[in-house]
Amino acid sequence: MDKKILLSVVPFLLWSQHGHSAAFDTCPYTAFLMQDEQTNVYGVNLLTGAYQTLQTDIGQTGNLNAAGYNETDNFIYAFNTTQKKVVQVGNDFKATTLPVTGLPNSTFFVGDVANNTYYLYRSGLYTIPLDESSPNYLKASKIEGSDGNMKLTDFAFHPEDGNIYAVDNKQGHLYRINPANGSKVILGNTGVTGTFGAAYFEASGNFYFSRNQDGIIFTVDISDPSNINPTASQFAAGPKSGLNDGVRCASAPVAIESIDLGDAPDSYQTSVDNNGARHDLSNNTLFLGGVAPDSESIPGSSDDATGVDDEDGVILTNLQGGESAIANITASGAGFLNAWIDWNKDGDFADSNEQIFSGQALSAGMNALVINVPSSVSAGETWARFRFSSAEELPAFGGAPDGEVEDYQVTLEDALFSTANYGPFTAAFEDSWPREGDYDLNDVVMRYQVEVKSDQADNAKQIKISGTLQALGADYQNGFGIHLPSLARSAADEGNIVFLVNGQPVNRSPLEAGQGNVVLIISENLTADTQSSCRFHRTLENCQEVERFNFSVTVPLDDGISTGSLPNAPFDPFIFAVEGFNHGAGTSIGRGLEIHLDDFEPTQLGNPSLELMGDFDDRSNLGTGSLYRTENGLPWGFILTENWAHPEEQVDMLLAYPRFFDYCTTGDHPDWFISEKRVSQHLYGLE
Repeated sequence: MDKKILLSVVPFLLWSQHGHSAAFDTCPYTAFLMQDEQTNVYGVNLLTGAYQTLQTDIGQTGNLNAAGYNETDNFIYAFNTTQKKVVQVGNDFKATTLPVTGLPNSTFFVGDVANNTYYLYRSGLYTIPLDESSPNYLKASKIEGSDGNMKLTDFAFHPEDGNIYAVDNKQGHLYRINPANGSKVILGNTGVTGTFGAAYFEASGNFYFSRNQDGIIFTVDISDPSNINPTASQFAAGPKSGLNDGVRCASAPVAIESIDLGDAPDSYQTSVDNNGARHDLSNNTLFLGGVAPDSESIPGSSDDATGVDDEDGVILTNLQGGESAIANITASGAGFLNAWIDWNKDGDFADSNEQIFSGQALSAGMNALVINVPSSVSAGETWARFRFSSAEELPAFGGAPDGEVEDYQVTLEDALFSTANYGPFTAAFEDSWPREGDYDLNDVVMRYQVEVKSDQADNAKQIKISGTLQALGADYQNGFGIHLPSLARSAADEGNIVFLVNGQPVNRSPLEAGQGNVVLIISENLTADTQSSCRFHRTLENCQEVERFNFSVTVPLDDGISTGSLPNAPFDPFIFAVEGFNHGAGTSIGRGLEIHLDDFEPTQLGNPSLELMGDFDDRSNLGTGSLYRTENGLPWGFILTENWAHPEEQVDMLLAYPRFFDYCTTGDHPDWFISEKRVSQHLYGLE
């Protein structure tokens, strides 16, 4: 028996004669959903959960429920719960009331049709013969002794064995009900509970039931009624429902419609026969990347087995154990992403830590997301799955009403590297250069640390710098960068740099173009990035703030770079003028204005700063290597390996730290910053 389970909505010939609907021409493939207080009729693709509206006017007032398809006359029979009447529904989904007698004055929500007999359930099983030649035609009778204690909201007849099957809402039991006497047998527990308002069979014996609260469609394989595993599998993400009932011609064979499949090996549940991840393409505008998913009209083992390679929506940086990676994901429109990586390479996405994104909202265009790679991963090839849809929560398998699934083979890198840590360092700058200004050295205060990882051959594999802005007491607009002298820009693996600000990926490379060495632009404009509510950030005692800007940048390095050839931490931090915002008269050189630590030269793009050296209060001497110093030897930027309390706004550094002058000019008092040698009343947030 062919057990492929693809469904489609087939076209129907709609016509009416003498005020009554005509029968369906043939046993339709569609799963119908009757829903709402005033019933609307929908066609549901059980394979994917996609649905379409078929009728909004059933020809009478009321809610139709307890529906069943009669394969003898090709009509649907249902119970109008508003009017408490049995109705016949034809191929135009118009309802005609039938003169049924013998039913109690009750509402019925559970029903189906088999052998030209309409069965209803409410505290017991009722039958209504539909054979016009029967003396009991349309005369309802209750089967005495039938079980009346089941908590059901729908049931369905098996297409071959003649029994009714249902799932108990409260306990989740799978029942087999004998239609002859109404007795039940508990076949086991499905493992799910809820209000299961729609139940269906299809020709191969798969039983489907959908949960009203979330629309999830579950399935149990009853193709062999003598050998049933009652545990339900989540099958598709269908529409949420209420006041509803499902009906389908149980003997209808399945038909194949266009869907999108993944590409991973079938152990990851890729094929249709294995309840693989699949997305309906019948009315789809959501997809990943720039290429819309192709349509698989024949279910294969993967997407590319029957279509073209359309996996172009996800770009990943290196997946290294214990580190953060970036997933750059392009979406065609707003929707939700669910994604997995098989971290332990065991051939499934079932382990507890393998879902990397759950119901992650995406906007149209590029979306950068952080992946935290477990430190326990070992190097090797594995698979990742990305599912994008209007459905917010999707598992790694089963159907979705729209969207796309993209599978990727990815490489994991283990964490077996030695790590050297440096810092923390505190770098502080006065941004009025080449003027001395108020010399409070709090215009930019950045605290950061450096981590260098190397392999067993002492080759440097990556450099990670992370830090937090401590103060921004600047009237001028400044950016902040870190220069790694003598490390060629080409040594950095730019495509795999991971750059985070305030824990979120930044949609630009921090590696500055036009530089011969590695120059990392951490902020292009600290004022814009900080968005302080105070005039100055963390320099005014009457306007206290917590830190508002932190960063992390991880730079993988190309092979063959020894740790001994790396520049020494803390490298060369600097600030620079934001283009269009000059640092006072006579400094209109834009980005070329750089302020470095004392005795550090500007970067290649900062060469215009050489023109200002010797102007105003600057007494730099390129010949002696004395740079960014005043006439009396004070620097415009300095760094120390301590957590440092910076001066308040417009408080001269030498008032707050009187011994700083001695340290800068003679080297005396190297501990100039300790509590005994500072004036605490001039320091921000200290005492």
